[in-house]
Amino acid sequence: MHPPRCSRVAAASSTVLISFGMLLAACGTAPITSSTSATASSGEAAATSAIANDAAPITVWVDATREAAVKLYQEAHPDVADKIIIEIADRAQFPAKVLLFNNTGSGWPDVVFAEPEVVVQVADASRNFPADLTPYVSKEILDQFAPGSNAPCTFDGKLFCLRNDLAQVVLWYNKPLMDQFGYTVPTTWEEYTALGEQVAQDHPGYVIGAFGDGQALNTYYWAGQCPVNQLQDANTVKINLADAKCVRVTQMVDKLIANGSISKLGPFDPAFAELANDDKLLMLPAASWYGEYVFGGKPDSSYYKEAKGQLSVAAPLKWQADDKAYTGAQGGAAWTMSRHTQNPKLAADLIVWLTTANEYQGTAPTLPAYLPAADTWSKTVSSNPVYASDPFPVLKASSGLIDPQWANVRFAKDATFTSVVIGALTEGQTVESALPEFQTQLTALAEAAGYQVVNQ
Repeated sequence: MHPPRCSRVAAASSTVLISFGMLLAACGTAPITSSTSATASSGEAAATSAIANDAAPITVWVDATREAAVKLYQEAHPDVADKIIIEIADRAQFPAKVLLFNNTGSGWPDVVFAEPEVVVQVADASRNFPADLTPYVSKEILDQFAPGSNAPCTFDGKLFCLRNDLAQVVLWYNKPLMDQFGYTVPTTWEEYTALGEQVAQDHPGYVIGAFGDGQALNTYYWAGQCPVNQLQDANTVKINLADAKCVRVTQMVDKLIANGSISKLGPFDPAFAELANDDKLLMLPAASWYGEYVFGGKPDSSYYKEAKGQLSVAAPLKWQADDKAYTGAQGGAAWTMSRHTQNPKLAADLIVWLTTANEYQGTAPTLPAYLPAADTWSKTVSSNPVYASDPFPVLKASSGLIDPQWANVRFAKDATFTSVVIGALTEGQTVESALPEFQTQLTALAEAAGYQVVNQ
């Protein structure tokens, strides 16, 4: 398995040794609003911004997958290569470490690869970490990113990160199996539900989805526009799991879990991978990076060890009552610059290059947020014989469909969903039965993070 923002192995650098979990990809991609960025007076007391020095070295925190990207920059810029120190770091620990660095007055990395919801955590008053990239990124460049892709990085009129890649959820499906069974690829969630019922009746043992880890929250509830974490203003968040847009999702997944067409396994569970390799997986709503790094068509792929034109992709599903299709996302990170850096010129140049250069993004592990690079990247995926047809047109067209109301917030909704809802499923309960407790715990977490919680 080689999903983005995570590594198949533990990685090390000369200064940092950190083991990575199977998946660090959970993230949101909705706009970060001013609620997250009390980065003025109180934050200034935490640390003092550095004086610029073009000769100063910079430290770059990355995951193992992106280490090669920074090395490519060094190769392309030999005059500054020795000024760049690469460290493999667990960005889940980043917010806590910033507090430590603020207390000691040193230690901050200059550039960090992290999901926007991690950026939101280090942009609060107590951490006040990211620098505004606006002076370093031209409007011409910004205008060529996928629509809305940098919204999660922009708040208080400042650009606090630059998107590296996108991870919108699309509908992956096994075309030979669908053709063999005479099934039509659904375009709505209602058609998806009907297909699940038909599969359970006519082809028991085959599955069309997974609901066994935190990805299910982003795959199903985000696409349903369920108000799990909708910011209303700077300090107010709407959490209402009894909302009609949540209920429709809950009723669908409970029905399909009960008949077995949606598995209670997570997509990275070895038993689920075995289903895929046994040709029992008809379709899977999942992130755009699944095509290359989960299905793959390579000996080390999680699902398809051999490329035989099995895989096709369809656009995100639409609820009939909605005005258009909305999708969630599972991943999609960004590059952030520290306001403490002594060399903002080099740090910003590295970030712009990493997000826009064909040398890296054209063959990167994930769908680039920068569209000119994405067009180059399309040749990388279209040449993979695992696909029954070129997946890039669907991936590009769906890149702007991520529901922007699903906000980046300062509480751990995914982890809570896994412990409460997935935990209940493993004990034989329904999703519906677990939602009141999920609501209670989310509300407590939000209030502890300083939000006022509303239900309407």
